[in-house]
Amino acid sequence: MLRDEIFGTIRGGGKGLSERLFQGFEIEEEQKEVLLASLASGHHLLILGPPGSGKTVLADRLCSVLSDIEVVEGCPLNCSPEHPSCPWCLEAKAHGKQIKTQVLPAKNRIKRVQGGGELVPEDLTGALDPEAALLYGLRSLSAFSPGKLLRANRGILLVDLIDRVPERALNTLLFGLEGGSVTIGAYEEKIPLDILMLATGSQKVLEILPLAVLENFDIITLGQLADMDAEKRIVTANLAQTYHDGILDSDDISKAVDIVRGTRTHHEVERGVSTRGGLRYTELMASLREVGLSDQEKLIRGGAYGSLPHRLQLAPHCDVPGKRDLIVDDVLDDVLGTKTDRKQVSFSKDDMMSLVEEIVSDDKFRTPLKCGAFDLLLKRVQRFPDSKLAQMVSRMTDEMIELYSEDLMKSDSLTEDLLNDVEAARKRDERLEQLRRDKQADALAETLEFLERERVLERGTTGWEISKRGVSFLLDKLSPNVETSNLYGYGKHSTGKKLSIGEGREVGVRHFRFGDRYKDVSFKDTLREAIRNRRQEVTKDDIMVTTKDIRAKIDFVLVLDLSGTMRQLEKLWHAKESAIVLSLAAAQYGDRVGVVTFSNLADVAVDITSSPQKLTKRVVDLELHKNAFTNIGYGILKGSQLFARHRGGRASQHMILISDGDATAPDPSPKRYALRQATMAAKKGITISCVCINEQSSDVELMKRISRIGKGRIYYVGTEEMSTALLDERITAGIS
Repeated sequence: MLRDEIFGTIRGGGKGLSERLFQGFEIEEEQKEVLLASLASGHHLLILGPPGSGKTVLADRLCSVLSDIEVVEGCPLNCSPEHPSCPWCLEAKAHGKQIKTQVLPAKNRIKRVQGGGELVPEDLTGALDPEAALLYGLRSLSAFSPGKLLRANRGILLVDLIDRVPERALNTLLFGLEGGSVTIGAYEEKIPLDILMLATGSQKVLEILPLAVLENFDIITLGQLADMDAEKRIVTANLAQTYHDGILDSDDISKAVDIVRGTRTHHEVERGVSTRGGLRYTELMASLREVGLSDQEKLIRGGAYGSLPHRLQLAPHCDVPGKRDLIVDDVLDDVLGTKTDRKQVSFSKDDMMSLVEEIVSDDKFRTPLKCGAFDLLLKRVQRFPDSKLAQMVSRMTDEMIELYSEDLMKSDSLTEDLLNDVEAARKRDERLEQLRRDKQADALAETLEFLERERVLERGTTGWEISKRGVSFLLDKLSPNVETSNLYGYGKHSTGKKLSIGEGREVGVRHFRFGDRYKDVSFKDTLREAIRNRRQEVTKDDIMVTTKDIRAKIDFVLVLDLSGTMRQLEKLWHAKESAIVLSLAAAQYGDRVGVVTFSNLADVAVDITSSPQKLTKRVVDLELHKNAFTNIGYGILKGSQLFARHRGGRASQHMILISDGDATAPDPSPKRYALRQATMAAKKGITISCVCINEQSSDVELMKRISRIGKGRIYYVGTEEMSTALLDERITAGIS
């Protein structure tokens, strides 16, 4: 048995085997022991981790536990000469052929499968050879060519990127995972398999793969290296193998590793440069040094621009052209010390995100900042000491007092004896308290300058505005509200179907229909179908096409009430937050969002866009219209006009109406006008759903009728439930 062989190898290999398997890998001793114990137990092993963490290299190393063995010569399933039991060996015996043996090298006992849309079950179990089938007949074993799952018998099947294996092929892999016998094609013979499976995949495997597959694996997770010294050792060893004397000195390597690690902690990066990316970066630096580039900063920057930007995975709202280069610039400036920041208080990313959310959501700070009213802003900071901005100003004040109090005390005439007296202490405390009051305005000014230096705020025509980086902080703060892990986009129907999420993967094949694209024709499946039908020539009935999971694109327009009643209970901020969260969720799958606001009349606040950055920048500055009517009908009309500017069949069009009040304009019949506009929008193919905010002034019946006319849904929610309602509506609208 394969398990006995591997167990004996590990037991007899001792420390030398462990060093050979894990040389160059910075893995904890406990994790090494778990890996070896799993192999010795004969368990299938799944290695997870981000790209570039060494999953495939480690899996290749683990395959070295195999050794050369004797097999039946010519047997595709590597039968043991003592027990030749596969159908091919039995057929050879039946024909009186003598069993010969040969030595199968260890490296040939490893079969590799690459996950991808092109992988089909026949690649694993095997398929008919058309030429052999014509010579020997369809039922002859000689006409069947075994796949990699069968050829890996008495060895290891290495499945790279198992999360990309299509569902039909994954079901076939279950035969190898669960053990027992495999039945192939139209043959009745059952083939026993003795296989160890090593698979690699991203950490999303746990969300994607069914439990029936996962429960057959032991799982080991590799991450980015936490120890900087360990990463430096790996880089140094790699350079020593590739270049004479390594080329780069220790200072070059230290800065390169700092830069790579800096990309992993940048607030706009979801996944930074991997260990493999760091190796490629230092290799490029070494090559630049070889061709004569001696200036260290030019060497580091030149290598970074060529190696790092494309290896970054950005947060969806940050992924715009040129953003990767700007992030690399930021990291380079930090590591190389080219930033000229003054001494300042350090604030964490969470502090900055909370501050930005407060600035854009709370009118008591947003309005003075927008208008540049410094004195009013200072009074608000003093009045609300528990606010995030006040806490930042307080920390800035403490820093300034620490810097200036010593000079202030030198001018005091207090003697050493007097300082030991209680009265002297009281006077000093009074003086420091006065200093705090005097310096608070300076601290607020320094705080605003700090936020400008950090590119959170920027100067506008009248005051301060939220910047692009500030918008990024806000989107980071709101992005955890976007839950997508429970959605899965594979098509289940044989012909494919439209889903709430889909990635365009091949999920099956079917017969050709009029209107199918020629590039979707599967030649392999077409030939297989012709052979099954015993035709000498391919006919139209034999043509097979691949099917994919399909996701319908959607354009959303939020029609948002800005009448005066939305001021209550921070309803306007929750509406803004909901629009931003919807835009974040939509952007992940190529949907677009626009915003129309209405009160007496209506305006397009944000044109239909796929950029959460653009939408957020416009939405946070929306203001309520005081003493205004609620013209729901005109809002629907304006939304329909906005859709009309984006025709072309790109996506379905869906409108979401958000309001807390009854229709009060225009006379003589506001409700009838709103229903008429909803009917006209529905005739244009626009669907409408309504979010009715729970208030006494709400006209739930009107909202129900509008959603019924628009073939949509109605949500009757509180202000804090608005974001959840919009996310649910995005998913439901995609399925409908």
